[in-house]
Amino acid sequence: MTPLASDHAHRVVGFYGDPTVSWSILLEADLGTAAPEPEKLRARLAAAVQQYPHLGAVPEIECTTDLSATRDRFASAPYERSAPLLRVAVRAEEPTLLVAAHHGALDGLGLLSLLGILLDVPVSSAATGIGERTGGKPFALSAVQRLAEALFAPPGRIAPDRDAPAVGDVFCAGHEPRLRLGAAGFVAAAVRATESWNRAHGARTARVVAALGASWRSGAAPEPVHDSAFFRLRLGPGADVAAVLAAQAPEPDFPARSSRLARLGTRLLASRLGSTFLVSNLGVVSTGDTVRSLAFYPAASGRSGVAFGAATTGEVTTVTVRARRKDFDASAAARLLDEFRDAVRDQAPRR
Repeated sequence: MTPLASDHAHRVVGFYGDPTVSWSILLEADLGTAAPEPEKLRARLAAAVQQYPHLGAVPEIECTTDLSATRDRFASAPYERSAPLLRVAVRAEEPTLLVAAHHGALDGLGLLSLLGILLDVPVSSAATGIGERTGGKPFALSAVQRLAEALFAPPGRIAPDRDAPAVGDVFCAGHEPRLRLGAAGFVAAAVRATESWNRAHGARTARVVAALGASWRSGAAPEPVHDSAFFRLRLGPGADVAAVLAAQAPEPDFPARSSRLARLGTRLLASRLGSTFLVSNLGVVSTGDTVRSLAFYPAASGRSGVAFGAATTGEVTTVTVRARRKDFDASAAARLLDEFRDAVRDQAPRR
């Protein structure tokens, strides 16, 4: 069962999946109550894996006092064949639950569902999903267009702050009073942050292509599955992001299999494929009084290796930046997050 689950998760990432990254997505929950005992977490996880065998083997529940180091390891360590596709750690002091998963096994709403299972509380999101919208072109045509784009006019990138022989990613999160901002608003804020960052680094911002994570289903009753979609939005100067998104079809589904040649091509062109950045918003999440804030870290791949995340619970919206460590150190990631937070505040409607 485990090898099949592992193989399936890696296939789901598909032809577009950058083979140079781990495809580990993370959700960090700051708890308003005492953290559950590891034995209870493991029992709940075992029951979930029995019901949803695509989640693979039941992992050990880690107890940590160094959340940053555990987060880095959960994010960067590759998911080997037959290894668990889920990673869970709990911190008793300053109660926190950290959940990671291979993106081929779970999407963002799937991670939310898993959080609810682990905490044994109902969890939902106000995210509506994209419902009946379908891909506008066949996968083969989309792949050819992406190849031509990579070869002749790759998407612009967020200028790196350094060039260091480092592996893995850096993470940064900030809390804002609850923001009433939809997907288009967060994308527009990411564009603004990119432009401001590049100006400060003496770089032009051209051919911005925003990747936007989405889901085919709503978050009203999420299950621990992968049912995600994504959009690639080509945004010229001053573009109306909401209008572009409304007119854009989601990218076509990945084929069930990819050839060795396709995987090699994806690896060779990894630095030119993808998008300028990724934005993914889990929406307004309901957890009762169990969770005080949620930090969501989507997978960071593409030209810049930068992902902007957002999640709201209670009266707190948490925005995040995840970026490649070879291009950004912790200080640079914090400055990029500051640019994003400033832009988000400007985009949010006034109360």
